[in-house]
Amino acid sequence: MHYRLLLELELMILDLAAPPLAIDSLHDRVDYFIKISLVHRSLTAWAQDRLRDQFLYTYRPRPDEYERLKLRFEAGFGRDRPLHRLYLDFTRLPERVHGRTLPGHDSLLAPTEARAYGSVAPVSRASSPERYGSNAPEQACEAVVHYVYADHDTDVEDVDRWELCTMITTYAQALDTLWLKPPYLNLNIKNLPPPRVLDVDGGGFDSPSFRLLPVSSKTVLFLRNVLLDWEGNIGYLDARHLVCDKCSWVPMPESSLRDRFHQLETPVLFRTEVPDLVWFLGNFPTTIRRVHLLQQRIRIGEDRRNSSIVLPHLESFTFTWFLPWTESDLQTSAENDQEALAKLQQIVESMIDAPQCAFKYLCSTESPESALADALATFNL
Repeated sequence: MHYRLLLELELMILDLAAPPLAIDSLHDRVDYFIKISLVHRSLTAWAQDRLRDQFLYTYRPRPDEYERLKLRFEAGFGRDRPLHRLYLDFTRLPERVHGRTLPGHDSLLAPTEARAYGSVAPVSRASSPERYGSNAPEQACEAVVHYVYADHDTDVEDVDRWELCTMITTYAQALDTLWLKPPYLNLNIKNLPPPRVLDVDGGGFDSPSFRLLPVSSKTVLFLRNVLLDWEGNIGYLDARHLVCDKCSWVPMPESSLRDRFHQLETPVLFRTEVPDLVWFLGNFPTTIRRVHLLQQRIRIGEDRRNSSIVLPHLESFTFTWFLPWTESDLQTSAENDQEALAKLQQIVESMIDAPQCAFKYLCSTESPESALADALATFNL
């Protein structure tokens, strides 16, 4: 005879076993609940309801893309069930739009790219035809998004960009979490209500145009695989909490923390390349309260500042160094690591004037992902 646990206990166990609500595991999470819904009819309704905890959309160049998306939205969400967690992947949008013509006509694009446009909608082009010449595109990619050419004399955005269709923005009015994989060219979503969590995976491209993102002082901003350089059109962002995961920071004046995040309180840098730690520390805004750097290597420039950096609100500074996992590598690097950590401590505490700050320097052999999870939990992020 087969015995089953109480249904409530089964559901609790299944819920705990589900992949987390994280950008790297969202597709696994959806697959998991689809499989659970097919196991037994007593689990179907629960699993289908959990599938609506998040909405995943990856743009594909299909002629009926808008209709497909519309049916999916209508099937799962509405006034009685607003959308709270949205995943948008626009990495398949074309990297080039200049010179594109109507499908079936001569085009500067390769045939495979030209087919990607499918059904088309008119493009918004504020600038004059003379500026872009006769090769300026007259049609947008699809009804899901359309490309806008900025008139740099009158357009407040002053940047060419993709714009979302009204349908997506309508369903995205009550977001708690937005996971975004932006296209190669700029994407403007700043008119969306700022979510509590905004997670941007740049895929190693240049900086996205951050001023086109919906960020408020209450937004926790996650940046993954983003090159933070001078091309991000940053301006001032109001985010107070910033998590950088495998990003690269270019040491230029326009890319400093002070200039880009003028109200920043909690930066967490995870395996993020900072070419010069001295330069990085010297660009902290005075609003900083908590800092956690989790690195596998550090680079310390020889240049030293003559004056200290006054951070009156800084409460904690933690540096976690990931040690090699193998015992042989650990023994080889132990002495060098301790020497480097001592040098790091000397530099940090000689530069930073923070009477209330508790400094910690840790060596860790646990997995980097676990260490990051612990750090975020400590800061309630």
